[in-house]
Amino acid sequence: MIQEKDLPKAYKDAMQKLLGEDYKAYIKSLDEKPYVGIRTNLLKLDSDRLKELLDRDFKSVPWVKEGFYFEEERGVLTTPSIKYNKKINSISKNPYYFAGLYYIQEPSAMTPASIAKIKPGDKVLDLCAAPGGKSTQIASYLQGEGLLVTNDFSASRVKALQKNVEVSGIDNVLITNEDPKHLSEVYSEYFDKIIVDAPCSGEGMFRRDSAVFKAYLGRGPESFTGIQVGILNEAAKMLKPGGTLVYSTCTYSSIEDEGSLISFLENHNDFDIDKITPEFGFEESKQLPGTVRLFPHKLKGEGHFVARLKKQDGKKYIELKEKGKGKNKKKQKPPKLPKELSDFLKKINRKWDYERIFINKDYAYYLPKDALIDKSLHYIRTGLLLGEIKKNRFEPFQALAMNIKSDEWENPLDLSATDERVVKYLKGETIEADDEYSGIRLVCVDGFSLGFVKQNKRSCKNKYYQGWRWV
Repeated sequence: MIQEKDLPKAYKDAMQKLLGEDYKAYIKSLDEKPYVGIRTNLLKLDSDRLKELLDRDFKSVPWVKEGFYFEEERGVLTTPSIKYNKKINSISKNPYYFAGLYYIQEPSAMTPASIAKIKPGDKVLDLCAAPGGKSTQIASYLQGEGLLVTNDFSASRVKALQKNVEVSGIDNVLITNEDPKHLSEVYSEYFDKIIVDAPCSGEGMFRRDSAVFKAYLGRGPESFTGIQVGILNEAAKMLKPGGTLVYSTCTYSSIEDEGSLISFLENHNDFDIDKITPEFGFEESKQLPGTVRLFPHKLKGEGHFVARLKKQDGKKYIELKEKGKGKNKKKQKPPKLPKELSDFLKKINRKWDYERIFINKDYAYYLPKDALIDKSLHYIRTGLLLGEIKKNRFEPFQALAMNIKSDEWENPLDLSATDERVVKYLKGETIEADDEYSGIRLVCVDGFSLGFVKQNKRSCKNKYYQGWRWV
């Protein structure tokens, strides 16, 4: 825990000025344990079903209907129905977590996406997305319609983003590893909603992550403001007139929060603050009314600043046209599909739009509908990675398994969460089926997909992705 004596004088002075008589209550909160939360993946199930599977009546996060607390267990997810393995009670070591039924997320961090007014069919950009909490939440709200472009500048952090997107079963997605300047050159006035959870000094993370505090001592708030305003400037170029931009940080610093926003607004008179109601313990900013902070002494969560901006309808939005720069090359109708691939897709009870299937170096992708894809950008994923076409066969990949519903597969190997074979499967071991079968088969836990096996009679060769295995 961080003690008051450990805090830099400049930070304490700034917090006393910001909080006034609440300063002592804030300092006291630093001695308390941080809050842990999970958020239901609405692409796979609703919250009532999740609570039923986990056999718990969780306390809800008031401002996020699909979010729940775990403060009383300090990160332990107790599932009474699963008794054969004590390790299974961890939040991240639970079959339902591996099935992508929920995402582990600090409750305050659920706020930016929850107040963005996202609806199915929107085109949404998550500009600073890793490790993926906001993106998976956005996808839940899109419900498979519209488009999510999720980006992170860091090549190392984007790997975690990719994993979380694929575990969640998202297909209407483009994952990019780009500088926002490059994105804005392609996606001019393209998005309905943009979320900028900007890099920041992380003052709201002190009691949760000591590494953030140590980094803070070496940098401080001033080193981030230029980065934040620069990102906001590029985001403004990509937002449609009438669109919504959410700016958030996990810091309290008025230099980074109100300061960066005021600097942005001074140069963008086509943007207005869309007031966020100060409820659930949210504290409205006195410096910039309509924006809010989340303090740990005011609510059950860590520190956050959130602002919602509206871009004025200054002109009629005109759909982007191809300008001869390679745009939409991956959207053109592909040649006749290899028989191995078409035969496999027939096993999945789903209406495929074959014009959206793109093959690159024997890897098959199912592209998002009407997505703008430009060859000048670095894409980590363009839609759903179906698998690899090999000689005389098609090898389906883990991302496809996570996207399939159990009722879309003719004969899934559906195991109960209490079945020891579930953990064996997630560890990459060979398992035995109760019935005989020959070929690729989908493995599920209580009706939710986990991955593939190649079954021969009753022996099931494990195809679970090695990098995701239970260790």
